[in-house]
Amino acid sequence: MTKKKKKILVVDDSPVMQKLTQKKLMNDGFLVFAAYDGKECLNEVKKRLPDLILMDVILPDSNGKEIVRKLKEDPETADIPIVFTTNTLSLEVDDGNQVFEINHVKYRAFAKPLHYRKLLSTIHKEINRSIHGGELPPGN
Repeated sequence: MTKKKKKILVVDDSPVMQKLTQKKLMNDGFLVFAAYDGKECLNEVKKRLPDLILMDVILPDSNGKEIVRKLKEDPETADIPIVFTTNTLSLEVDDGNQVFEINHVKYRAFAKPLHYRKLLSTIHKEINRSIHGGELPPGN
């Protein structure tokens, strides 16, 4: 029996970043699709119900944090794990333990350009945490 590929939605307004991230994730066995802005993200999430969302913070039509608030208000999408990717974090302080807090919930956050191996490890951990439960480890 073949293992079902996990689905990841990459939300980023940079086509270069989208393509690069998609290629790396597909090479690691994920089914990957992308959204350019908040509206497209909400549509894709409803249509595909991903196992995880990589969410850029600064989007052309909205803020990634606001999109996360909307997703968490909907029972159908509330449990989808989200990892932020952003230019708003400095690479110098990004040690892989950065978090953003939204409505008292912590989400991992990574500076761009992405340290892919750390990100991949976090993706696996977040998908497993969503399946098996557990709290996000403390972060900065």
